[in-house]
Amino acid sequence: MSLTLRWVGEDELDRVADTRILCFGHSTKDAERYRELIRTDTRARPGDYLLAERDGVAVGTTTSLSMTMWVRGSPIPCQGVAWVGTVKTYRRRAEGKEGVATQLMRETLRIAREREQVVSALMPFRASFYEHFGYGLVERRNEWTLPLAVLPHGSAEGLHFHQPADFQELARFRQRIVERGQCDIERPGHAWEDLLKRAESGFFVVDRAQKDGPVRGYLFFEHERNGAKDLLRIVQSNWEDIAALKRQLHFLASLRDQYFAAILPLPADLPLNWLLRETQVPHRPVNHATAELRPHTRMQLRILDPKRFLEALHLSGDIGGRTVVAVYESEGAANRFAVEIDRGRASVAPSTESADFTCSDRVWASVACGDLPASRAVEMGLASAERPGAAQLLDVLSVGPPPFTSEYF
Repeated sequence: MSLTLRWVGEDELDRVADTRILCFGHSTKDAERYRELIRTDTRARPGDYLLAERDGVAVGTTTSLSMTMWVRGSPIPCQGVAWVGTVKTYRRRAEGKEGVATQLMRETLRIAREREQVVSALMPFRASFYEHFGYGLVERRNEWTLPLAVLPHGSAEGLHFHQPADFQELARFRQRIVERGQCDIERPGHAWEDLLKRAESGFFVVDRAQKDGPVRGYLFFEHERNGAKDLLRIVQSNWEDIAALKRQLHFLASLRDQYFAAILPLPADLPLNWLLRETQVPHRPVNHATAELRPHTRMQLRILDPKRFLEALHLSGDIGGRTVVAVYESEGAANRFAVEIDRGRASVAPSTESADFTCSDRVWASVACGDLPASRAVEMGLASAERPGAAQLLDVLSVGPPPFTSEYF
């Protein structure tokens, strides 16, 4: 019997949770934890859960979340893809011409287009798998391990443990950060409540100098043990400017009698070492305390509607011109469109002209989001430019903050 795919609601949450256990769990004893997780994640709504079944037996699942992503100053509808899995006994089985996970992803992308979502985003377990469906990496992060002895000393005035009175201003603060960033995702009120509940596993600290004043930053951190060392893992943090980031570093430095180091993820373009008491990131073994960093990628994205995506962007106003782009989609067709940039805005229209700039959908996601400049994509052989200046015009997409989000799904 062929595979059937169904979008299900609240009445089948336990069935979805049980399927997730068989996909991701390590023991059937985890059943209650998985059932609690699915009920406490308030971002999903009835009809967001996809079940793949064969002969009435669930063999895979995904979840499609409806979110809002901000790109260069504008909000766009975003699909967040989560919990993509095939149960352990059905992996790498061909159901017809395609495996279970492939059919799950095709249906997940179909529902995103039906919901008129401009992009589809996910946090991959293996990026090469999702590249088959047109997803390109758009977020590079540096995970800094910071011995507290190298952090700068100074005032942390205004930082205090989260209080209920901070809630509304905390949400407004993060929304301001989201709107000025790139590819960051809004967090609705109920998702804030979920996060603060999770923060009971650690501590949530807010930077707010006055009771009725603005929030200037926040830290959510948990304790971690590494051998004989006590560490602080910064699960989430945000700050309004470098002065606010320094106050957070000062606060962490004040904990050096209790903890050895803090682990802090930051955008890849922020040279944090320049703010430290020891600026060195060693190129060879040393005997003194220094910061270490581990670069990694996280979010992948596919652009489903390039016209709505590009026309939403607020671009550098001193760059203008026209070029024709051809994007080869993972389904096999080429999407060709003309992009005209004038006074900081782009207009997009279908085109039958020869393409000036050509790439795959996964490369286009990185170029359009600003993680990979178009000129660099051409240099690396990831794209081709048939007309001088075509890639340089598209480099305007990389002007501004790089893609980075503190949301996780």
